[in-house]
Amino acid sequence: MKIAANGAIRGLVGNLVARKIGNQQIIQSRPRKFKQTVATKEASTDFGRASKFGGFIRACLSDTHLDLYDSRMVSRLNGQILRTMRANPDQIRGRMCLQQGKLNRLANFQFNEKSNTQDYLNFDVELSLNEKNLLAIDIPRFKKDRDIKFHDAAEKMVIVINAMAIDIANADVKIVSYTEIEIDCLTLDGWREAERIAIDCNAFKGSAIFVGLSMLYLNNSRGRDILLNSKELHPASIVGAFNIT
Repeated sequence: MKIAANGAIRGLVGNLVARKIGNQQIIQSRPRKFKQTVATKEASTDFGRASKFGGFIRACLSDTHLDLYDSRMVSRLNGQILRTMRANPDQIRGRMCLQQGKLNRLANFQFNEKSNTQDYLNFDVELSLNEKNLLAIDIPRFKKDRDIKFHDAAEKMVIVINAMAIDIANADVKIVSYTEIEIDCLTLDGWREAERIAIDCNAFKGSAIFVGLSMLYLNNSRGRDILLNSKELHPASIVGAFNIT
């Protein structure tokens, strides 16, 4: 304990701490040390792993989100990855891995909450993986002037569907497929017929397949395609994710 020249008391007596802030004498309880339990240590470790996995997934799907995501996206993705990991009750706390979680929980994750893909597409891209590791991406028949929301300044719109094989344990990624559906915004009449993209994924055993979908709006007023998307408008999401075993 110390008494300063101006009469202020500073220091520690028992469980009390005395200090002076401005013209006020403050006496408060001594901060207690917080001792982590085994459970809190395990939860903290798993949260750190979820954040690490989230950073890797963001990097692997950069061609989908183009860094045009909302300010909360990183924390939203990390939280969803943690839920995905915890959904498998057989995982050991403190050593949980994303690839051993229920990856289907990442389906329909939106990279930009300001432009949900379901507000811009009135149809769903369906994914399935059979016992022979054949991945099917089914794009249904749709009517262009009814089932898509367009940008007023766009002359062309491109729906991008890309599948990536992500080896989470070894931090490796490979392109599985890349599909562009180009739509002329100046001629919106008519239908686009259904399409199936079939991919043999046996070459990617041990990896997880993540499929991303994004919508790009372009105009050609300067003689070349100019991307109109921004952080205010970039519909992009994870359509689905599967383990290849």
